[in-house]
Amino acid sequence: MITVKLIGMPSCRRYQRMRENTIREAERLGISIQLDEISDTEQLSEFNPLSLPRLYIQDKLVASQNPPAPQDIIQALQQAE
Repeated sequence: MITVKLIGMPSCRRYQRMRENTIREAERLGISIQLDEISDTEQLSEFNPLSLPRLYIQDKLVASQNPPAPQDIIQALQQAE
């Protein structure tokens, strides 16, 4: 199982796109993921708000601020396998 960490506010459209794209590509590839979502205000204060949302796959930063292209997500998931 691959660990995916998503940091940001769920109400943010970029956060939602990162989440949807990651889940969709993992399902399409048949890869099981564990999605850890960090949206607690106290934990978010550790990050620069201008760098959020952030997407990590197996502790590797895949995207910061803007959602990655589906191909970037696919590549990161395949490398993490």
